[in-house]
Amino acid sequence: MNSARNALVGLLLGVSMIASAMAAEGAFVADRDVRVQRAGDHFTVDMVAHAPVAAAQAWAVLTDFEHMADFMPNLTASEVLERNGEVVRIRQAGVARYGLFSARFDFVREFTLRPSQEIRAHSTGGNVRRMDSVMRLTQDEVGTRLEYHAEVEPDFWLPPLIGPAFVRHETAEQFSAMIHEMVRRR
Repeated sequence: MNSARNALVGLLLGVSMIASAMAAEGAFVADRDVRVQRAGDHFTVDMVAHAPVAAAQAWAVLTDFEHMADFMPNLTASEVLERNGEVVRIRQAGVARYGLFSARFDFVREFTLRPSQEIRAHSTGGNVRRMDSVMRLTQDEVGTRLEYHAEVEPDFWLPPLIGPAFVRHETAEQFSAMIHEMVRRR
């Protein structure tokens, strides 16, 4: 029984590592660029990335909620529910995949925007118990530095051995897709 379980875990980890390596090729953000810490069901995520575009262009993509499902590989829906000044409430749904593991998500988040500087988000509904994040943008000589921090507690089960790698991969994939869109729109 133990040897069968160990073989299954080894297979899943091997497939996940291969998928990670393949996805990282040509990616703007690699899995190794994302730091994830797990405490029970709670994840802390930190990432610093560089987008080779002006902060205004980075901002335009990061806040293009109406069209995110067009350029984000894991999104099937992204809709603005309400706008009130610098506060935007959105609903997003999709499927996150990592190797053989996948998880459906559907949540509502409230974004507080400080144009071209900072995006704060807070979950207000859906299958994420809690998600608070902050994205800071800093213009430099060759583009925009993106600093991201999130505290996440999903309302769905993530396997103990795969959970942190899954969150790391999903974060890298999302930000790679967004930076790719920033460059495409240049």
